[in-house]
Amino acid sequence: MRQELIDLNEIQKIDLGIREVEKRRDLVPKKLHELQAEIIKAKADIAVRRKELDSLDIDRRALDGAIQAETLKLKKWDKRLADIRNQREYLALSREIETSKRTNREAEERIAEINKRTKVLTEELDKFQDTLAECEVDCNSEQEMVDRVLAEFEVSVAAERIRRDALYPKISKIVLRKYESVRDKRAGMGLAVVVGGCCSGCNMRLPPQLFIMLQRTETVEQCPSCLRIMVWDSLLQPPAS
Repeated sequence: MRQELIDLNEIQKIDLGIREVEKRRDLVPKKLHELQAEIIKAKADIAVRRKELDSLDIDRRALDGAIQAETLKLKKWDKRLADIRNQREYLALSREIETSKRTNREAEERIAEINKRTKVLTEELDKFQDTLAECEVDCNSEQEMVDRVLAEFEVSVAAERIRRDALYPKISKIVLRKYESVRDKRAGMGLAVVVGGCCSGCNMRLPPQLFIMLQRTETVEQCPSCLRIMVWDSLLQPPAS
């Protein structure tokens, strides 16, 4: 039983090591995820500005067309105005000409606003495109690093699992089931070393009779509080030479 507990303690060391490696492995892609999020944001910002630029371009074209149409009418009306002799007709046409000129002035003012906004959007678009290009380069480099590191982690974990699997046959199935059951519920620790009569898993002081039974190593004992399988720390010390 003593050797079984020693082997089980070694299995737990391996399990905890694998657990720690997996935690560190999960943190590796953090920067990559941040860069990917920046890329998504930059693309969204670019799409929004391109859409607005397209809309402004449509508005500018429409206003240019309207100005050209009004300008043609003004030329015709100016020629016609010189030939009109009727005062009423002259005043009516003059009002039409003034309205058309005002419409053109408003359209030109709107075009000026569009041009100003277009300049701002174009500058912003250039900035976001530069950001996107930088992020894509950084992301590719980070992806290569992440792939390399994750592969190293996988090799390390695979080696530890082989070592753990070699120890499994040395432990009885009943003990392994108890260990796995508690391990799943206790943050990866299904076994606790008893130091100075106290369970290192939950710091509970063991009843004297239970501590005596534990020292005999004739049976597998579990902590009454946390249910972890217990092993006396002295059993894990190398034998004196």
